[in-house]
Amino acid sequence: MRTLQNPALQYRWQVKETNAGPQLVYFGLRNPPNHTRSIIPLPRELADRLLSLDGRTAGKDLPSDLTGHEMYARLIEEGIMVEAHEVRQASTRDNFRQCVRCVTNDYVLPGLEFDENGLCAFCQCYELAERSGQGAIMQDGITDEDLIQISSESTGSRFDAMILYTGGKDSTYLLWYLAKKLKLRLLVASWNMPYTNETSRENMRRAMRILPNVEFVDRTLPWSMIRQAMRDQFERVGWPCLCPTVAHALFYPLAVQENIPLVMHGVEEVQLAVMNYVMSEIKSGQPHKERVPDHRADTLNFLRMVTTVSEPPQPYSLTADLSRHMSSVSELLAPVYKPLNNIVARAESDPGMPIPILRRLKSNTAYGSWAKAVELMKQEMDWQMPPGQKGLLHTSCRIEKVKDYCQFKRFQSAGSTFLPQAVVELGAGVYFKLLSRVDALEELQESGYYNEPQVLSELTRDLGIDRDQGQVPGEMAWTLGKCTGCSP
Repeated sequence: MRTLQNPALQYRWQVKETNAGPQLVYFGLRNPPNHTRSIIPLPRELADRLLSLDGRTAGKDLPSDLTGHEMYARLIEEGIMVEAHEVRQASTRDNFRQCVRCVTNDYVLPGLEFDENGLCAFCQCYELAERSGQGAIMQDGITDEDLIQISSESTGSRFDAMILYTGGKDSTYLLWYLAKKLKLRLLVASWNMPYTNETSRENMRRAMRILPNVEFVDRTLPWSMIRQAMRDQFERVGWPCLCPTVAHALFYPLAVQENIPLVMHGVEEVQLAVMNYVMSEIKSGQPHKERVPDHRADTLNFLRMVTTVSEPPQPYSLTADLSRHMSSVSELLAPVYKPLNNIVARAESDPGMPIPILRRLKSNTAYGSWAKAVELMKQEMDWQMPPGQKGLLHTSCRIEKVKDYCQFKRFQSAGSTFLPQAVVELGAGVYFKLLSRVDALEELQESGYYNEPQVLSELTRDLGIDRDQGQVPGEMAWTLGKCTGCSP
């Protein structure tokens, strides 16, 4: 075993208390094969000793119940325990390490590791997934042949599919693809969220004129309800967003009522590749395995995740904050979610009950690239980008940069293990050739990671949050810089 002169925990490792006992948690993404070991249960006596390490105490002066512990040797072997002078320093916005292939960096993603060639841990994980034969394949991706067959068999409804529509790039492409290319009978459902940008609202209105045979429906919720829920969400989980789960609560019951066989998402395949393949491998330690899809079971699993109010069993898992987010929205808007909860309960108790199946377009293949998809939408749907915006990842929400900023600040301060989404998605977009590295770097600079978004002040005023008070409540403190206990 290597002997350390002045032992210290490597950067981004912290001892955390949980209901299951103390755990050593890594706030970042390690290189394979250690990418599956970001949470390590600790014996109480070892946890107490690790908490006392300050990097100044000589190894020879440490108690033998620490240096003689079998786990201590393993932590040194894995590079979790290092010499104090070997502890990595936090990167800055002007001095950071960036992946040689994609655009991820260790300023926006503190704790991101790289191999000896400069390839980030994400790209290494994508390569592992591809070598296992999975790549970016989606179990819920649907083919044209499947869509046409479902249309031919859809005799019990006026519609072949429901689309959840925002006026953004992805859902507009989905609308064009199903309505104009495949000529399916659609019910297009939009949640009139107060922070949808005006360009997307205009895109929706143009779509209605361009597609006169398509039926559109939208719904609003009372501003007082939205305002309180967003404020409470900010306090509970550290970012105020309610999308996209509310759309399922509003419109899935309508799809059941209309006997619609499919509900189609506009979520991109590349976003699901990150969650379904990279994250599943990270969590399980095993390559994703091919299986025969059970679309009804997958739909119910997703709806159960959206509607369930509970604390995640592992509070420091990579997806724990996402689970908290969805659980909190469901609880805050319980009356809105009640019809969906009833449907899920009935479907689980009656395996023969037909339900609309949630599916997605295989967008990587359909798009070719984001630029090609956008050019097609401009030609076919007179689709427009928000003025002054160059980035193509998210195009419909006025407060998207607030989400970026909130997720980054919480992760940077070790308030969450949830990796900021947009930078991961941009990196995956480059890896899977949906946009060039040059374009992705430009879009990354346009994101909400590097400066506080101007719209954040407008949003906090709208929500009645006083940023000048001494200590803002709950989890929003991590984001607004008012947290006295946040890690640097």
